Amino acid sequence: MKKGFYILGLMLFLASCSTYKKVQVIKDALSKTDSANAVLVFQKPKVDSAAIIKVILNKIELAKINFTTMNAKFKVDYETLKNADNYIVNASIQKDKAIYLTVRGALGVIGLKALINKDSVVLIYPLSKKVERKPLSYLQEVIKIPFTYTIVQDLVIGNPIFMDNTNIVSYKTSNGKLQVGLTGALFKSLIILSEDNAKVLNLKLDDIDLNQHRTCEIFYSDHTIYGKFQFPQNRAISIAASNKLEIHMEVKEFGFDVPLKYTFAIPKPGKRK
Repeated sequence: MKKGFYILGLMLFLASCSTYKKVQVIKDALSKTDSANAVLVFQKPKVDSAAIIKVILNKIELAKINFTTMNAKFKVDYETLKNADNYIVNASIQKDKAIYLTVRGALGVIGLKALINKDSVVLIYPLSKKVERKPLSYLQEVIKIPFTYTIVQDLVIGNPIFMDNTNIVSYKTSNGKLQVGLTGALFKSLIILSEDNAKVLNLKLDDIDLNQHRTCEIFYSDHTIYGKFQFPQNRAISIAASNKLEIHMEVKEFGFDVPLKYTFAIPKPGKRK
């Protein structure tokens, strides 16, 4: 398979999306529907109420999965404007330290192994015996979204992303679900929590810089209870930047807080790009 396909396979953790839908500006997304049946707050002083903000942020924080290690097996389908493919990916994560990925293509052949840590990415191509070492910013070059290690980790786990340094600008409840609009340094976001506020159902991101034209929408479904958390086994994402990328991911098996299963050693320096 082409090298580019493996690189996209590396980003499997962005989850999946059945159809692309452009993310609207937060006020449009929150105000144009269900206005008669929802409580919607845009202006001070209500949204700025310390009590209300604290409750909402606590609900979002409590819905995030906390862990020390994770192993998982994923079935991934992706599609761009030019091609489509599918992979089986095994992953092991040591929280805040390392993400190990093994990507298998047709007939179970390993096409790529990747190690992602706080500041770098190591790509291993077993068939060609090539090893490439890249800065973490390489992920941003591929996907055109400003990924950090923590953001990639949250995507794998199924936690909402770009939730740091955000301000609540609006919220409403509709059919028992809480919808919260936030503004951060890079994105406006709309997050939707389930009726019991225990799981994330939908996350929309819209670039504050309109010249970037970056939008992202993620759907989370088929949640499985893990302790006090709910782990989404089906995910969907549409990313639109300079290119369009849609990925569908299904978690086939997983385990938290267990010994790492899919780690591997980095070969000695050899043939490099």
